[in-house]
Amino acid sequence: MTRRLAALRGERRVLVMVTGLAAAAVAASAVAASGLGGGPARAGAPHASAAAAAVPGTLARFTVLAGQHFNQCSLQPAELMSYPPGQRLQGSCCTAMDPARYRDQVAWLRRYAAIRQIPADPYDITAGLARQLIGYQATIRLSPAQQETYQAAMRQAPEKGPCCCHCWRWTAFQGLSSYLIAYRHWQAPPLAALIGNLDGCGGAG
Repeated sequence: MTRRLAALRGERRVLVMVTGLAAAAVAASAVAASGLGGGPARAGAPHASAAAAAVPGTLARFTVLAGQHFNQCSLQPAELMSYPPGQRLQGSCCTAMDPARYRDQVAWLRRYAAIRQIPADPYDITAGLARQLIGYQATIRLSPAQQETYQAAMRQAPEKGPCCCHCWRWTAFQGLSSYLIAYRHWQAPPLAALIGNLDGCGGAG
């Protein structure tokens, strides 16, 4: 009986050791995969590259968006309103994207991350957000003084308007401007700067 109890205790100790080693191995794998284990994550790991490509302003994200052509000058608001909300309007509408300009735009836009109506990335906007902004253009009526603020901002904006042409972006960013003036009391200088940094036409600025 004594030998049997000793054997059972030995088996329990082995089981505890094996369980502990397995848990440690799982934890180590998780840390290594996250890149927090004291060294860099494995270069080229699928999860790492996918995560990098999803971060606005990064070179990986630029590479993805520069090859997309869903953002077109010919796309009008009426057509966009039929798009599913999750569809993404990606890429430049006119000229090739510039990596330095793209990085600077996204960095500038981060200051307004708390305002969900302001896109975080000028080259990657959901149809749902675009439709919401287009709705603002149709429903928000500015007072004469507010309209003057809008006109002053557009005179100061690089394109002298919400966009370079009367496409969906023009209507959407006119709606965004109306919302910011009417409900957040924006003045012309910051609005002009915002419109400039929401430019999705490509180029170095």
